[in-house]
Amino acid sequence: MAHTNLAHRRTHNLLLISKLLNQRDHASPFTLVLDTLEQSANCLLREYLRRSRLSKTSTIFLSLETFSQPRNVDYFIECYGETQTPERIARAVTEILVKGGSRRYLIIIDALTTLASISSDPASNLNLTTFLSSLLQPPIPKQSPQLSQDPPQVSLIAVYHTDILLPATPLSTTPYSPSPLSLLSYLATTIITVHSFSTLLAEKAAHARSLGAPVFGLAESVEGVVVGLKPRTTLKAEERGIVLELEHRRKSGRGVLEWYFLPTASRSLQASAGSQAFREIVTLLDDHPLFRKPRDEEISDQELSGMTFELGLTDRQRLEREGVVLPYFDAQKAGGAGEGGRILYDMGVEDDFDEEEDEI
Repeated sequence: MAHTNLAHRRTHNLLLISKLLNQRDHASPFTLVLDTLEQSANCLLREYLRRSRLSKTSTIFLSLETFSQPRNVDYFIECYGETQTPERIARAVTEILVKGGSRRYLIIIDALTTLASISSDPASNLNLTTFLSSLLQPPIPKQSPQLSQDPPQVSLIAVYHTDILLPATPLSTTPYSPSPLSLLSYLATTIITVHSFSTLLAEKAAHARSLGAPVFGLAESVEGVVVGLKPRTTLKAEERGIVLELEHRRKSGRGVLEWYFLPTASRSLQASAGSQAFREIVTLLDDHPLFRKPRDEEISDQELSGMTFELGLTDRQRLEREGVVLPYFDAQKAGGAGEGGRILYDMGVEDDFDEEEDEI
């Protein structure tokens, strides 16, 4: 039934997003977060940090564009400046993993676009894949045999600004190398694209009137416009938030695509304690009051799901259909393969037989 499948999808995907945000069972070693100027990923990073504090996971924040240490961050590493090379950053992370004493670490890179821009230059000798691998699997020194046998569990979250254009590289140097974003999308086990909730509401209202979807910011192609004015919406406090477009890749190769709603009211939960702080706040976008289907459509879907008529075929029905011999096959069997098809016609009582036309 349709409502049964919807309930199963809701339960399964809500458990999946909770598992990914809480970093349980090393669900996603490398998570790539895509944001724009229209909608920043800072709200999602704050939610990651809040859950890491509750689950007692040590956090390492690699700052490339953040100048002050965010809340709930255990280790803050400034990565901007000419002296902070990727080798020194990886060495600093390794020292924290060796001396930290924690079993679970969450590494957050606030702007991977800067490193991607450097790696696109052939003269930089920066391999983005090698750098990320050194963070996820750092070399453990021989002086720590316990860490060599049981290394800590490390997860990586990197933010990439999709609306920042990278410098073009000469085609003669790397003609077949992929772009940094394509490479990161291939390496990531989970890709989360952050969307503005007010922008999606404006697009939904336009589609309901059969109008073109409005564009904002750089998509407007207006000279001088970098960040567009978002549409005015009168939303309640519990209805405000951001939209997450999730693409998760399992070890079996099966992908999961889903849209979620993360309320901004989670900021008030950061200082709260007790069972209220552990309450799951992420919901499916389809369950939001402004995106939920009308009750008449839900009732019609449930009525259609209870019907015995099905458009699909079972394996047995498919075999029986293939075994049916259609009439035009008899004409092909009569004269062999080279004679071609013939028309078989049985005359009825009402037919007028003309011998002269038959002779022609």
